[in-house]
Amino acid sequence: MTALRLRSHGFTLVELAIVLIILALLSGGLMMTLSSQMDQRSYRETQQQLQDIRDALLGYAASHPALDGKPYLPCPDTDGDGVENRTGYVCTAPEGTLPWSDLGIGNRDAWGNRFRYRVENNFSRKDIGFTLSTSATLRICEQAACTSTLATGLPTVIISHGKNGFGATTSGNTANDAPTGIDELENANSDANFVSHTPSPAGANEFDDLVIWLSPNILYNRLIAAGRLP
Repeated sequence: MTALRLRSHGFTLVELAIVLIILALLSGGLMMTLSSQMDQRSYRETQQQLQDIRDALLGYAASHPALDGKPYLPCPDTDGDGVENRTGYVCTAPEGTLPWSDLGIGNRDAWGNRFRYRVENNFSRKDIGFTLSTSATLRICEQAACTSTLATGLPTVIISHGKNGFGATTSGNTANDAPTGIDELENANSDANFVSHTPSPAGANEFDDLVIWLSPNILYNRLIAAGRLP
């Protein structure tokens, strides 16, 4: 009788160990699922913010005439207060963070970082506004080498530096670590080329930036409809 009890007791402990292992596996899988869902929600939220920013820029151009009566786009914020920075009639710098206060829009992405904002000088002068013939040089490439492009001749580009935040400025106006991947580096080096493609995992060329741009054709169409151009 005693031996049977001992065997029964030992079998129960084995069962308990198996149950604990199964629970641990299920818990780990659930945590991974919850983390993935949170990442997807942050991604969708930031995509919507970028769309709202593009709409806000269109509204800004439609409601802000330069001295010559033509429309213009806001300058970047270079000192972290959410207000555009100008030296005279031109931008203090062509690239900085989004002038969120001027646009009346959110000041950070879902990961708590500022949006990077680049604008073409010809589209942001406060004395001479842009017209249907104003040229721009900003372009979106599929990779840092820019052997193939998605869009060219753009007035402005807006970037969220994604979950990893490399190259971004935090909502507290401190700089995050620089990117390590060449494609993310292209989005933080302040030249006229930017990269947009599907995310790639951490490694030699990690990339999770979200990039949106304002097509000149959409800009012109909206301003013609608003009676601001030609």
